[in-house]
Order: sequence, then structure tokens, then C-alpha cells
Amino acid sequence: MNILATIPYLFALLLAFSAGLTAFAGELRTANYTYSGGVKDGKQNGYGVCRYSNGTTYYGYWDMGYKQGVGRMEFADGTLEFGQWVKGRYTKPKGQKFVQGVKAYGIDVSKYQKDVDWTRLSLSADASGKVVPSGKNARYRQPVLFALMKSTQGTTIVDPTFKKNFAEAKRCGIIRGAYHFLSVSSPVDEQAKYFIANTPLEPGDMPPVLDLEIDKKTMQKDHAKVVKMAKEWLKLIEKHYGVKPIIYTYNNYYIDYLKGHGLDDYDYWIARYGSEPSARHWEIWQFTEKGVCKGIDHAVDIDLFRGDFTDLKAYVIQKGIKAKPRKTTTAKKK
Repeated sequence: MNILATIPYLFALLLAFSAGLTAFAGELRTANYTYSGGVKDGKQNGYGVCRYSNGTTYYGYWDMGYKQGVGRMEFADGTLEFGQWVKGRYTKPKGQKFVQGVKAYGIDVSKYQKDVDWTRLSLSADASGKVVPSGKNARYRQPVLFALMKSTQGTTIVDPTFKKNFAEAKRCGIIRGAYHFLSVSSPVDEQAKYFIANTPLEPGDMPPVLDLEIDKKTMQKDHAKVVKMAKEWLKLIEKHYGVKPIIYTYNNYYIDYLKGHGLDDYDYWIARYGSEPSARHWEIWQFTEKGVCKGIDHAVDIDLFRGDFTDLKAYVIQKGIKAKPRKTTTAKKK
């Protein structure tokens, strides 16, 4: 290691010594990698992210310089290794007949999932790689590769876990997105401003999402009004972020209330707890609301992207946030 490369390490050691500590969050740099995360006695320890000069990145746990525990290795060619590491080595579990990344699974969260440990997320799967929502009799692991999280609702509600979830997903290398729950009780332009003011989407994030779950009685009574509000929100959000939003709804809801009403050109995130969605343009399928996920002590929605991990990354590049939106002067409401 050359002198320049050791400067961050020496500075970190000085901070630790002055504080009387031997373990802390820091950064290590060499000619071969850049590491940020837990450091102890000059070595990777605890959770951290290591970016290698050859384009490979490791997200996971370490024990005194060795990869140890749950981790995800993303190679430069787009392939993955995910699971348990022991003394720096990953061994594919016996009987596993799939490669991680061929199916791109994700989750969506809000305050109901409470405190999520983003560093330990994993889903239970069978030997073929199919995620088993209950986790029963499923001894293999699939990584969480993307996460959608609630940001706002109407003009008065910000999900209390959004800020932390949004930051933690980024730290752990999980592709992230955010959604707004439409309310018929607030002016739609104010709802758009509220989402913008509280949702700092960045390049690399998924397109913003509009959650359409207006109750059946209201939809039957004020169908035209709701559709008009949805269209206005979508246009305002597209103008601000520069990308076309995604619509979240249920499969039957799309068929009964949205199909043929000027919203067919949008991509959809469809909830259907059984067979695959029949709604057109679906890109994400929420196939259970009662999923089990390590790192979350509560039932969670589990989603499947239409394509593999490489397709997911290409989708985000093509349709996700491309530039940091201009700042808004709209005051945030509490």
C-alpha cells in the first residue's frame, strides 16, 4: 500500500484512538478497492460496501478483513452471488438449482413494517429459485434487489419510516423507488407538490409511483373525477422529474376502472395474489401481501420484476430518474 492510500486509514485510526474506540465506521482505500463501513484495527469489520477496481461490488458483512455472514457480490458482468460467506469464501448451497439474479425479487414497505434491517434482507426460496412467501420448507435464499416505499399520502401524511428506508436502501445497494397514495380529499396539484417536497429522487432511482386504491364506492360514484385527478398528478410529476411515472393498483381495479380511460400507456405495478397479472404494461407484480423476509419482523409485500436483474438495471437506466430534479421551494408539511 502506498503512502497516499494509507492516509484515510491513518486518519481513521487517529480518530478511534482519541475516542478510545477500536471499531467504527470508516473508509479504506487501496489500489484494488474502496471500502466504506465498519472498520476495526484497520480491517473491514461489521457491515460494509467494497467497490473493486474491476467493477465488482460486495455488499455485506465482514469479520476482521474476511467476508463473513450474509452478503451479495455483484460482478462487473451483471452476475450475482448471494448468501452466507465464511472466511471470505462463498459456497453455493447443496441442491440449489438456480442462479441469483435470474429472477429479480423486491419488496415494498411503509410504517407497517416498522424497523427494517436493510443489511440482512433475504427471501426464502425453493431449489428452483421461486420465492416461497411463507418461508416454510424453503432452505435457499434470494436477495432483495429492489424496494418501493411509501413516501406521502394526500397533503398531510409523510410515512414516518420513509426517510430512513430511502437512505438505507441506497447504502445497501438496493434499487429504490417511492410512491404517493392518491387522496380524493385534497387538491391534486397540492398533492403533487407535497410528494415532490418530501421525495428526493435521484439518478438511479426507479420512476415515481402513483398508488391508486380509492375505495370501490367512491370509484363508482366519482369515477371521472378520480381518473382526472390521477392524470393531472401523473403529468405534474412527469414534468418535475422528467420521467413517466408508474401506476400501482390491483389487477381487477385496472380492468374495472382504469383500462380504456387514457392511462393505458403507463407502466403498471400490479397486485394480484394468485396468477400472473393480466393488465397490460405491467412491469412489477406484487404477488403476496403476507410475505416473510429476513430483516423484517412483520408481514411484507413481495414483488417480482418482469425480467432478470440485468433487465431491471436496464429498465432503471431507460425509464428511471436520469437527472437530479430542480429544487422546489414548497414548504414541507409535518
